[in-house]
Amino acid sequence: MWSLGEYEELARRFAPIHDRLVAKLDPQPGERWLDLATGTGAVAVRAAAAGADVVGVDIAPRMLEIARSKTPEIRFELGDAGALEYDDASFDVVSSAFGLIFAPDHEATARELARVCNNRMGFTSWQPDAELRDLYDRFETWPPEGKAPFEWGRRDYVEELLADTFELEIEEGTWHLEGSSGEELWEFWRNAAPPFKAMVDEMGGERREAFRAGYIEYVERHREGDLVRPSREYLLVKGRRR
Repeated sequence: MWSLGEYEELARRFAPIHDRLVAKLDPQPGERWLDLATGTGAVAVRAAAAGADVVGVDIAPRMLEIARSKTPEIRFELGDAGALEYDDASFDVVSSAFGLIFAPDHEATARELARVCNNRMGFTSWQPDAELRDLYDRFETWPPEGKAPFEWGRRDYVEELLADTFELEIEEGTWHLEGSSGEELWEFWRNAAPPFKAMVDEMGGERREAFRAGYIEYVERHREGDLVRPSREYLLVKGRRR
């Protein structure tokens, strides 16, 4: 699934969030840094530019090919966030921007994050969105309860998984996706977001058209003059090892 679409286009829209995450983690020269579910390497590149010794890990070979082509001096390796092939306490910093939240086994991912991190970690996660949940429920596309990546966007859930190991600092943020119309953002999201593209591609023709109409209607409810600006709330979680 993660090799579908043109994720690099979406990563460009996430740039302010990537900047915020890396600044929050305050990379230092020579620190060993692991970027989990690195995608096309946006966070890894920022951390390396600040002098960190960075490894980027992702489960999608195509994502890694793009990352390597942009920044060959960074190590980009194939790997699973829920079963990392690194020794305990291998990294001073572990990061992930809307990445580790999509690993299917949340408990295993949290354990691996804690196992390989010897100092601080940080990640961003989408908060649950009632308006989108309503849209997806109408088409029975929402992940099973308790397994959705958006569970990572609940403070209590993050604390349950990580507070025993890390002293947590949790902030909220808002991301806006801008376009001229709901149709434009439908095409963008369908082509740039791998999970969304996979979901839409699996729908039959009539169901896909109905979902498309519902998505465009949702976006147009967020029109501001000449632009549509649907927003997504997210958490920025930083943790320091206890």
